[in-house]
Amino acid sequence: MSALINLKNNSVVSKFVSWIEFSNTCRALNGLDDNILADIGIVRGQIPSFVSKQMNSNNVLKDENAA
Repeated sequence: MSALINLKNNSVVSKFVSWIEFSNTCRALNGLDDNILADIGIVRGQIPSFVSKQMNSNNVLKDENAA
């Protein structure tokens, strides 16, 4: 069990998991049609920056809640 905790806290593994989450989210949003993206308030070209901002704000919230 401690080996799994060590892997979870490993910065390389953490960055890899973040990249996978980013990639999967971008792929899912790119699968939506333009009307649904407009409902969300973004256009297709904004997807990577939108996802990045959302992931960063989620990480800040996690850090604040952990403190």
